Amino acid sequence: MISSIILSSLMFFIIFFFVILMNNFALAAIIYAAFLFFLYARMTFSERKRAGSGVIYRRIFQTVFAVGFCIAFITDLLAERGSMAITNQAMSNSELPFCHIAIPQVLVPLMITKSIIFPARISGHYAAVASMFLIWFICTITIGRGWCSWVCFYGGWEDGFSHIGKKRRINLLPKNKEIREISFGFFMFIILSSLCELACTYCEWFCPFKLVTEYSPVNSIPSLIATIMFVGLFIGLVVVLPILTKKRTQCSALCPFGAFASLTDRFSIFQIKIDTDKCSGCMKCATACPFCAIDIKTIQDKKGHPEITCAKCGECIKACPNKAISYDFRFNLKKGGCNCGSKSSAPKTNFGRVIQELLHPAQLFRFAAFTFSVIMSSGFMIKTLNIIFSPLAALISGGAK
Repeated sequence: MISSIILSSLMFFIIFFFVILMNNFALAAIIYAAFLFFLYARMTFSERKRAGSGVIYRRIFQTVFAVGFCIAFITDLLAERGSMAITNQAMSNSELPFCHIAIPQVLVPLMITKSIIFPARISGHYAAVASMFLIWFICTITIGRGWCSWVCFYGGWEDGFSHIGKKRRINLLPKNKEIREISFGFFMFIILSSLCELACTYCEWFCPFKLVTEYSPVNSIPSLIATIMFVGLFIGLVVVLPILTKKRTQCSALCPFGAFASLTDRFSIFQIKIDTDKCSGCMKCATACPFCAIDIKTIQDKKGHPEITCAKCGECIKACPNKAISYDFRFNLKKGGCNCGSKSSAPKTNFGRVIQELLHPAQLFRFAAFTFSVIMSSGFMIKTLNIIFSPLAALISGGAK
C-alpha cells in the first residue's frame, strides 16, 4: 500500500509540472490533470488486488488520447491552411510535423544520402525530426515497444474499436504467426521502397491515419488512388477488423514503426515473462493478445515469453487464470526471472518490503509508460479540451446576457 501511495504521489508531481504548471494553471489543464491522476491512481491500486486488472485504464487513456490528438491536430491544420490537405508551401518549406512512423523509413536513406527524406524541420518545430528521434531513443531503452500500447497517438483508435463488441467474430489465433510474418515482410518492402524512391512510401500510400490527420490534395489519378487506399485501410484495418477480431490489426500487420520497435525492443529494460511451471496451456493469453504476440507454439514450446511483437500492454496478464504472466527486467539473470514479491525473497523489515515493491518491474514499467503518456499527451489534449469548452463557454455567456 505504501509503495502505491509513493508512486501515486510522484505521478501527481509529474502531472502537476507537465500539465498544470506548464500551462499556467488553465482550467482545461486542471481538468485533464485530474483525469490523468484518476487513471493512474485507479490503475495502481487495482493492480494490488489483481495483476492485470489495471489495463482498462490504459485502454481508456489511449483511446481518449488518440481521438483528442486528432481533434487538436485537425483544428491546427484548419487554422493554418484552411484544410487538412498538405500544401506545396508546407512541403517546400519542410514544415510537415515529423511522425514517429516515419523513423524507420528515413534511417537507411539518412545513412546513405546523409539527408532526411521527410519534409520536416530538423529542429525548432513542435514535431521536429531531432525531437522525435530523441523521444524514440529514450522510449527504446525504457519501455521499448510499450510505446505502441501506452503512448502511440494513433493506436488508441484500434484499441477503442477492438473493445466495442463483447464477442470475437473472427478468430485469428491460428494465424498469429503468419500475421507476424506479414508484418516484417511488409516492413522490409517499405524500407527498400523508401530507399529506392527516397520518399516515405508508407506515408504516401499506405498510412490509414491520413484520414484523421493530413493528406495530399486529390488533384491527380495517383493521389486519388492513394486517398482511396487511405480510406479503405482505415475502415478495414482500424475500424472493421478490430471490431470483428478484437485485435489491433493495423498495428500487428501493417505498421512499419511497430515492426521496427519489435526489433529494437531487445534494448528495453522491461519484458513480459511467462512462468512455464504455472502455465496450464489454456491459451487465454494468446486469445487476448491484441498484437498476435502469443500463439499455440509459444505455449507448447514453453518459450517463457511472448514473441517479438509483444507491446507489453498487459492484456495477457489480465487474461491468465493462473497468474503465470508478469512484467520482468530483461537484464535479470536469475533463472525464472524476477522473484520480487516471492516468499523466499521477502525482506524482513517493512522498509525493505516497501523498497522491494517500489522496484518491482511491473510498478516501474507502468510508472515509466504513464509518464511518457503524460508528457506526450498534455499539449494536444489541453488544446482539445479548450476546443470543446469554447462553444460551451460562449453558450453559457450568451444565455447569461
